[in-house]
Amino acid sequence: MKIRTVLWAALTAGVFLLAQGCTYQNDLWYFTQEETRGYEPEQPKETENESEASTGTEEEPEQIIEVSELYYAYHSLDDTQKKIYLEILDALANMKKDTPLSTVDKSSVDLVFACVMNDHPELFYVEGYQYTEYTLGSVTTGLTFSGTYSMGSEEAEQAKNAIEQKVAECFQQVPLNEDEYNTVKFLYEWLIGNTEYDKAAENNQNICSVFLQGRSVCQGYAKAMQYMLQKADIQCLLVTGFTNGERHGWNLVRVNGNYYYLDPTWGDASYASGNNADNMAEGAPSINYDYFLVTTDEITRTHSLEKVVELPLCLAVEDNYFVREGLYFESYDEGHLALVLGSDSAKSAGYVMLKCSSDSYDIMVQSLIDEQKIFDFIDRQGASVAYTFNETLRTISFWNLSDAIHTEIS
Repeated sequence: MKIRTVLWAALTAGVFLLAQGCTYQNDLWYFTQEETRGYEPEQPKETENESEASTGTEEEPEQIIEVSELYYAYHSLDDTQKKIYLEILDALANMKKDTPLSTVDKSSVDLVFACVMNDHPELFYVEGYQYTEYTLGSVTTGLTFSGTYSMGSEEAEQAKNAIEQKVAECFQQVPLNEDEYNTVKFLYEWLIGNTEYDKAAENNQNICSVFLQGRSVCQGYAKAMQYMLQKADIQCLLVTGFTNGERHGWNLVRVNGNYYYLDPTWGDASYASGNNADNMAEGAPSINYDYFLVTTDEITRTHSLEKVVELPLCLAVEDNYFVREGLYFESYDEGHLALVLGSDSAKSAGYVMLKCSSDSYDIMVQSLIDEQKIFDFIDRQGASVAYTFNETLRTISFWNLSDAIHTEIS
C-alpha cells in the first residue's frame, strides 16, 4: 500500500479492485445425459367410436398460452422453440419424468433448456436433465425429457416456503410504488448486505445459498437478484460468460423501459476482497456501484458474453447509479465536487464514489489525487483520506471522510 504524506494531510491508495473470477462448481453448468432406445413408444390405439367421431371433423386450434414479459429468453425464441420451452418448463416445475417433446432435434433441447433455466431462478432444485431418443432404424421418431434434481419434491417445497418467507421480509421495505430504479437499487443493496461471497457455500449455484444461508457465488447472487426483481414485476435475465478467464454470471435488467447490465457479485466488497477481512481496507464502502445498470460497452470491457439468445444493445445511461445520484462528472467542476462532498449522504456514509466522462477522468485523477486537491474540500487539520480508482469504468472512490468533510472551497 502506497502512502503519500504532505504537511497537513495523508492520501492513501487503497486496493479495492476486482481481481478474481467466479468459477462454477462444474465445467458443465448443468448435467446432461442421453439415452437411446431402439423402438418407438407405443401410442394409445384409437377406438372405433373415436375413429368415427373424428372423421370429417377439423382439429381444434392449439391453445395459445400467454407468457409474461418478465421472461426475456422465452420471448427471444421462435414459435417452435417456445412450444418446447413450455413443455420443458412444465416438466421441471412439476418434476415430471419422460415428458414427450414436440421435436426430434436434440440440439434444440439444450438451447431451450438453457433458456428455461436463465429465465426461472425458482427452479433452484434442478441440476440438469436427461433425454431419451427413440429410433426406428436410423430415424429418430421421438424424444422424451426428464429433469435431474438435487432434492425431492417435499424438500424442494420446504425450501421454497423458507425462501418466500425470507423474501417477504425483505419486500416489506421495498419501495415498489416508486420508479423502478429505486426498487432495483434497494434490492441490490439488500442482496449484498445479506450475502457473503463464499466458494465453499452449499447450493451456491442457486438461490437457496443466498436466501437460506446468506453465502454464495456469482450464479447464486445473479439468480437471487433475478428472483427478487421478477417478484417486483421487473424483467431480469441471468446472463453467463467469462471474466478474468473464469466463468461468471450476472444480469440483464429492464429498468424504466431501458435495458442495462447489472453485476451484483462485483458489487460486493466481500467478493473483491476474496472474503478475507484482512484484505478489506478500513472504512472502505461495502457496496460498489461500478457495475450497477451499465451499458453494453461498459460491461464488455471486463465481461465476455455467452449469447444463449440474442441480447439487446444497452445504450441508456439515465438510470446508471452515478447519473441518477448526481455523481457523474462531464468535467472537473469544483462547485459540483463541493456539493457532492458536502452532501448529507457523503457525511453519513463516510465515502464518496464518482464517475467521470472520458474527457474528465484524467483531469480528475491528476487534480484530486496526484495534486491532492481532494483536501480543498475537507478539513486540512490531520485529515487522512483513502482512495481507489477503476480506470476501466473511470470511477474514483474516497473514504474515511466522516470527520473531515466541509462544504466550502478553500
